[in-house]
Amino acid sequence: MQWLFVTAAVLAGAHVLLAYAWPTLTQPGVPPDQAAAHRLRPQLNVALYIAHLFVIGSVLVGGRHRGARSVLSCLAGYAAVVWLVWPLVVVLQENTLLLVLAAVLYGGMIHHPRLLGYLYLFLLCQRFLPAYLYPSFLLSSLLYTTLAPFLQAWRGRRERFVPLCHVAGLMLLTCLLLPIIFFCMQSSPQDVQQRFREVEVLAALGTSLKTSALATVVVLFLGVPMAYALVRRSFPGKGLIDTLIDLPIVVPPPVAGIALLAFLGPKAPMGQLLKARLDIELFDTAWGIVAAQVFVASPYLIRASMVAFAAVDERYENVARTLGATNFSAFVRVTLPLSLRGILIGVILTWFRAMAEFAAVRVMANNPKTIPILTWDRFNFQGQEESQSVGVLILLLCMGVIVGMWIIRAMPNLLGRSIGASDAAR
Repeated sequence: MQWLFVTAAVLAGAHVLLAYAWPTLTQPGVPPDQAAAHRLRPQLNVALYIAHLFVIGSVLVGGRHRGARSVLSCLAGYAAVVWLVWPLVVVLQENTLLLVLAAVLYGGMIHHPRLLGYLYLFLLCQRFLPAYLYPSFLLSSLLYTTLAPFLQAWRGRRERFVPLCHVAGLMLLTCLLLPIIFFCMQSSPQDVQQRFREVEVLAALGTSLKTSALATVVVLFLGVPMAYALVRRSFPGKGLIDTLIDLPIVVPPPVAGIALLAFLGPKAPMGQLLKARLDIELFDTAWGIVAAQVFVASPYLIRASMVAFAAVDERYENVARTLGATNFSAFVRVTLPLSLRGILIGVILTWFRAMAEFAAVRVMANNPKTIPILTWDRFNFQGQEESQSVGVLILLLCMGVIVGMWIIRAMPNLLGRSIGASDAAR
C-alpha cells in the first residue's frame, strides 16, 4: 500500500501546479496580472484530483498483472479521453466536471475494453458532432454492438464479404434513422405532453386509431383467406393475382385517392348507389378514410400472411385431415397457430400503415381529420414548431410498432409453438 500513498502525494503536488498553470493551459493569451482570476477553482481541482487518483489506482491495480505496456496503453487511452473533452473545458471552467465524470467512467471501465468503447463513441460524437450528439451516439453504438461477430469472422476465418455487407446495411440504416432521431430530439417531453391535452389532437388521434383498426379488420377477414388460398392452391390466373396484390404499393397515394374518389365519390354511380341503398357516404366521412386505408395498407397483411403460411409444412394439415379433421379445423388448429406470429406482424404493419396514410385520405376524406392530416395542416398554416411536437407524437406511436414487432419475434414459445396433428383432430 506504500506505493498508493506515494502516488497520491505526487498527484496532489501535480494538481497544485495544475491550479497555477490552468490559465496558461486554457487561455494562453491571458495577461499575467489577470491569471489569478482564471485559476482552477479549488472545488473543481479536488474533484479532478479524486478522479485522477481513481484512474491511476485502477490502472496500477490491474497493471501489476498485465505488464508495463498495458499500463502505458491505459494511460494513453486516458490521454485520449482528456483530448476529447478538453475543448469543452476550455470554453467553460465548470465543464471540468464533465472531465471528472469521464475520468471516473474510464477508471471503472478500464478493465472492460468493450464497455470502454461506448465511452469513446460518446466522446467522439460530443467532440465532432455536437449538434447530432444523441442520434449519432445511438446509431454508432448500434454499429459497435453488432460488429463484434463480424470482426471475429474477419480475423479468424478471413471472411470479408459478410462483414462488408453488414457495414453497408448499417450505413443505410443510419441514413434512415438519423433524421428521425434528430427530429425527436427537437421537442421536449413537455411539448408532447401538452399536445395530449389538446382536444383537436386527441380527436384526430382517435379518428386515426379507429379508422385504421377498422381497415385492418377488413383486410384481416378478407386478405388472410386470400393469402391462404394463394399459398395452398394452384389455379388459372394465380400469377396475375399474386402480382396485382402489390398494385396499391406501386400506385402513388394521390392517384389512389383520386381513383377512389372517381369510383366512390358523391357523383360516381357507385357512390350514389351506396348513398341511396345503404345511406353510406364516403366523401369527407370516416367511411371514406377507411376505404382509402384499406386500399393502401392491404398488401402488407396479405404478403406477411403468405410468407407465414408458406413456412408451415402442408404435411401437418394432411396428417390432421387423415385423423378426422376438416379443412377448416386443420386450418384453425394447425396452420393458424403455426403462422400466428407472421400474421400478427402483418396486422401491426397494416394498422399503422393505414394510420400513417396521408395523400389518399386527404383526397378522399379530408374530414374528420386524421393525425397525419392535422400535422400537415399545422405545418402549412402555423409553421414547423407547432407541427413538430405532433410529428414527434406520431413517431412515438411508430416506435410502439417497432417494439410490438420485436416482442412478437422474441416470443416463439408463446406464439409460434408447435401444434400436433392429433390436437387438430380433437
